[in-house]
Amino acid sequence: MPGQVRVSAHQADRPFVARTVRLLAVPIIVFWGLLAVATNTFVPQVERVAEELAGPLVPHYAPSQVAMLRIGEKFQESTSTSMTMLVLEADRPLGAADHQYYDDLVRRLKADTAHVQYVMDTWGRPITSAGAQSLDGRAAYVLLRLAGDIGQIQANDSVRAVRETVANDTPPPGLKVYVSGAAPLAADTVNIANSSLNNITIVTIFLIIFMLLLVYRSITTMLVPLFGVLILMLAAKGVIATLGHFGYIELSSFAVNMVVSLTLGAGTDYGIFLLGRYHEARLAGESREDAYYTAYRGVSHVIIGSGLTIAGAAFCLSFARLNYFHTMGPAVAISMVLTVVGALTVGPALLSVGSLFGLFDPKRKVKARLYRRIGTSVVRWPKPILVASVALVTIGAVFVPTYLVSYDDRNYQPADAPANEGFQAADRHFSKSKLFSEMLMIESDHDMRNSADFISLDRAAKALIRLPGVAMVQSITRPMGRALEHASLPYLFTTQGSGNGQQLPFTRQMNSNTDQQAQIMAHTITVLRQTIDLTQKLADEMHNTVVTMEDMEQVTDQMRDEVANLDDFMRPLRNYFYWEPHCFDIPACWTFRSLFDMLDSVDSLAGDIKEAVGSLEVVDKLLPQMVSQLKVMANDMQGLQSLIVNTYGPSNIQADNTDQTFDDMINVGNDFDASRSDDFFYIPREAFDNEDIKTGMQLMMSPDGKAARFIVTHEGNAMGPEGIQHVEQFPDAIKIALKETSLAGSKIYIGGSGSNNRDIQQYAKSDLLIAAIAAFVLIFLIMMVITRSLVAALVIPGTVAFSYAGAFGLSVLIWQHLIGLHLHWLILPLTFIILVAVGSDYNLLLIARLKEEVHAGLNTGLIRALGSTGGVVTSAGLVFAFTMLAMLSSDLRTIGQVGSTVCIGLLLDTLIVRSFIVPCLVRLLGPWFWWPTFVRQRPLPQRVREQRMRSRQDVPA
Repeated sequence: MPGQVRVSAHQADRPFVARTVRLLAVPIIVFWGLLAVATNTFVPQVERVAEELAGPLVPHYAPSQVAMLRIGEKFQESTSTSMTMLVLEADRPLGAADHQYYDDLVRRLKADTAHVQYVMDTWGRPITSAGAQSLDGRAAYVLLRLAGDIGQIQANDSVRAVRETVANDTPPPGLKVYVSGAAPLAADTVNIANSSLNNITIVTIFLIIFMLLLVYRSITTMLVPLFGVLILMLAAKGVIATLGHFGYIELSSFAVNMVVSLTLGAGTDYGIFLLGRYHEARLAGESREDAYYTAYRGVSHVIIGSGLTIAGAAFCLSFARLNYFHTMGPAVAISMVLTVVGALTVGPALLSVGSLFGLFDPKRKVKARLYRRIGTSVVRWPKPILVASVALVTIGAVFVPTYLVSYDDRNYQPADAPANEGFQAADRHFSKSKLFSEMLMIESDHDMRNSADFISLDRAAKALIRLPGVAMVQSITRPMGRALEHASLPYLFTTQGSGNGQQLPFTRQMNSNTDQQAQIMAHTITVLRQTIDLTQKLADEMHNTVVTMEDMEQVTDQMRDEVANLDDFMRPLRNYFYWEPHCFDIPACWTFRSLFDMLDSVDSLAGDIKEAVGSLEVVDKLLPQMVSQLKVMANDMQGLQSLIVNTYGPSNIQADNTDQTFDDMINVGNDFDASRSDDFFYIPREAFDNEDIKTGMQLMMSPDGKAARFIVTHEGNAMGPEGIQHVEQFPDAIKIALKETSLAGSKIYIGGSGSNNRDIQQYAKSDLLIAAIAAFVLIFLIMMVITRSLVAALVIPGTVAFSYAGAFGLSVLIWQHLIGLHLHWLILPLTFIILVAVGSDYNLLLIARLKEEVHAGLNTGLIRALGSTGGVVTSAGLVFAFTMLAMLSSDLRTIGQVGSTVCIGLLLDTLIVRSFIVPCLVRLLGPWFWWPTFVRQRPLPQRVREQRMRSRQDVPA
């Protein structure tokens, strides 16, 4: 009888593994339970391990990371890539109390050398304070470089330490301090992902329970997939945590989320596959034991192929360079291998134990009329159905060209996330991308702290500020983000002119003195001419006096001669008067004695008059000469007066002209300053001794002077594709600006948000290409081994890739056009790999069942395969899809976008691709679908089939 033949056949085809699992069912269940408990008890939880093993988001060899590390090394500031912004916001203009709090905060941050490597104190320095303060005066910021690379646990701990430092002191009333920037944003992403994992797990489990109850309508029946998948999920988390804890694999929070979701979804699917085939066998009349072996034999190769497909595709991500991808590869691959092993051991073990008590028998007969009708329709009208199905998928695919990628992690975190609050505060006062600035460094082979190289540096700054998309450039030549005041050739010339202008009052005073001098000179000349006249009169009188004196000399000489004659006659009598001793007492004697003395004086008088005449004759000769010289002096003074008068006029006119020129030059200098024009930049050599310039060089130039830093602020959203476009212009603009200058050939380094996103964009494209090629090759090989068909191995991943285009387009429609949130950059590469791998499972189950039924003929086998697997695959697909949809419960919208996109893809693959497109292709290709395996279009004759059935009965048990 057919029933006996069936039993005998099953008894003859009981795989060793299936028998072993059934024999050791209880120990297997206990082993998996102990594995789950042990790995989750004696090893830190996987969330903590992932946090400890968090690596940099972008590899160290990426250009943006190389730039940040080189800048930190050259400026002796930092050995990491973590950048953080402290934003100070007040509900009033910032004042002295706020500055005092800020200074104290900076001091405390600098003291925390374990977490804070550098503080760029721009707001605390006059020369740069304007560039760090908002125009309304209500906000300011300070840049910190923290220990650890962005995304690593060291960086996350540094962010936590900075937040604690800020929280430990109370700011002045009305002032709030936010810790924001790239490093806090990455730290918050990790924290949110870890905190949401439990929510995702709980929601997923409830969705699985709901879907299983909806499918089986029995609490006991759903225990096989539910209990089995919970054990597998805990074991997978524990094993992954153990391997990560001991350093065998890398982990990330995002990888952990994917491990949990994929393990729950795939594990549930495999339980549904097993239980569905068991129910099918029981409804066909097989015993519980035979139904167990039928189910195991019917789905084991599908589970292995499916699991290896997912594991292999996920492992291909380990070839990627981005941390999001290569940390996910080994973790997901290992978890899927565990899921496959568990699905082939703990699931059948639970089924074996439960079947002994009849717990998992079908409660109702499943009607497959819907899928049989679909199969019949496909067989009859394959082309119209294929066109209609493709058109449905294409409806979603038409939105793919409208896809706009986003790199802004702010949009995917809750608005009240700590970093987001800081960004919102900054956006209220600064440009949107103020906290996402680029840091650019020009490194030369010589000290650039000189006037010539400053001209070249300013030339580079001007080249940057003139690029589209650049809002501000801060550098040593423009520390406040605009052209440096008083640093232009016109102003320098003005300064020189101002020196002359400052002497103008003294010139005017000298002109006034000259005028007074001319007046005094004229008066002096008048007096001098009067003196000449008087002197001439004196000379004339003197000449007359000399003549008179000469006459008098002659008279005196004559008197002397006469007196001498008298003296000779009267000498005897004279002697008497001089010999008388009592002459003094005799009046007559004394009188005559005095007379004779007088006669003796006449001789002296004559001598004196002679000498006086000689002197007067000399004076008489000199006075005319003196008059002549005085006349010469008067003429010279007259000429000098004329010269002074002639000099005063032009000098006075020159002073007036100087006054006008001084005003014009001052206006030119002020106009250049007021215009903030960066043309004709120049800093004189003596300016390098200025304290402000020295302060600016401390911030913007390396200690050895061979490197200069530029801080470039984007215009618009630096975290979008436009930010990448902005950064891509920088190298060429700098090279052109420095061509044939003193800095030609200098090295250029660019780091920051835009350049970081540029590296992510380039690496994401290459990572997707590498992982996709490797995954397609691996899936192709697995499918070819299982189906033994080259064409089938091409069709299965090809149709899944096509369905992905529709799924991604629908995701773009929902998220970008309806919700208004662009898809995150990692959605495309990540969901593509997942969907290509997971979507192949359901097609594989259909093709595997079709291969079993093909002996009845291609058309009949197709109808039977669809009818027997339709309900099971649809149930599994819906469960997996809603399992992934549970990721929407995460506070991190990126995870929700991944889950929703995979959900849409699974629904498309389950309801359209697997139900219509693949069957239509099988029908249209006919035997060619199984090439190079030979398959008959029509079934074998009855006689041949009976011979083959008898040969199967002869197989020993």
